[in-house]
Amino acid sequence: MLKQKEIIANKLAHLEKMRGYLAYSRGRMLKSKIAEKDLQVLSDEDAEILAAFRARFSEYQEHVGKLLKSVALEEGVKVVGMSDVLAFAEKAAIIEDEQEWKVPRDIRNAINHEYQEDAKTLSVLVAEMLNLVEPLMGMHQRADQYCRVKLGVN
Repeated sequence: MLKQKEIIANKLAHLEKMRGYLAYSRGRMLKSKIAEKDLQVLSDEDAEILAAFRARFSEYQEHVGKLLKSVALEEGVKVVGMSDVLAFAEKAAIIEDEQEWKVPRDIRNAINHEYQEDAKTLSVLVAEMLNLVEPLMGMHQRADQYCRVKLGVN
């Protein structure tokens, strides 16, 4: 059975790959200006770019949360719910406040529920997702740094 630090190291390695995929998809979104288009009538290529970006953003956000939980457990935090994880992450200066993690999660959930329902709402959500990539990556970077410095995880 893997020890918690090994789990954290594996999560960090996986997140690093995911970060590259998300950065690539974000770049394609920006280059194609997909957020500025009518999302109800995208070309097949643009729809594929959007789908990849949505999936990669969602996975990345979810796995950052799983990393935070693993780190909290390693640090001996009694985790009953995500609020315990976020309280720890805030105290550890991995996140500024709970909203920093909750906003990307809420956008992810909203876009998955609004997909193909309301083009205007979807466009706003997609633009917001694009804006949240860098803050999400910053959270990942601070978690990575915390794990290296405080936990000795490489």
